[in-house]
Amino acid sequence: MNSLKPALGGLLSLVLLAPATGCADAPDEEQIVNLEPAQEQDPAESPTAPEEAAEPAEEEAPSAVEEEFGSEYAYADGLVVRLDGVERRVTGEWDLPENTPYVYFDIQFDNATGAPVDLTYLSVYCQVGEEGRTAEDVYTDDTGTGFTSAVMDGRTATAGYGCALPEDESYLQVELTLSDWEEVDDYVRETVYFVGDVA
Repeated sequence: MNSLKPALGGLLSLVLLAPATGCADAPDEEQIVNLEPAQEQDPAESPTAPEEAAEPAEEEAPSAVEEEFGSEYAYADGLVVRLDGVERRVTGEWDLPENTPYVYFDIQFDNATGAPVDLTYLSVYCQVGEEGRTAEDVYTDDTGTGFTSAVMDGRTATAGYGCALPEDESYLQVELTLSDWEEVDDYVRETVYFVGDVA
C-alpha cells in the first residue's frame, strides 16, 4: 500500500498541472481582442447621472422682496418701482382724517416692458411702529387718488400716498402688490415691501 502512494501522488500532480500548462500556452491570434485604455469621464457627461447633466431650471421669481426707502426694485419684465419723497406732514381742516400727523411718500413706476402696464390694480398698505399696526389711509390734495391709468412703454408714472403716522412712531413698512387682471391667469407680480424709519 505504501508503494502506491508515490505513484498516486505523481498521477495527481500530472492531472493538476494539465490545466495550468494549458493556460500557459500562447492564445490563438483570432481570439486576441485589442482593448483601448480606459479614459476618465466627466461626471457631468455621465449617462448614469441625468440630474447632473440636465440643464438648470429657470429661477422662479420671488413671492416677496424687501427694499429700503429711496431704492428701487426691477420686476423680471422690465417694470421698475421705487418709493421716495418720504416726509412727515399734518392733514388740514379739509383733509380726511383732519388734523392728523401722517407720512407722505411718492410711488414711481418706470416702464421698460415693451407694452403698457395698467397701474390701477396697485394695492398699497402701511404698517407703522414696532408692533406693525395697520395705518389708516390719508386723503389730501396730494394723496388719495393713486394711479388711475396705465403707464406706457418707455414712460414714468408717479402718484402720492399718505398713511397716518403718530409723532412718537418712526418705523414704516409700505406693502405694494401690482396685479394685472386683464391677463387670463390673473397675473400677480411679487409683493415689494419698502421699509425704513421716518425722520
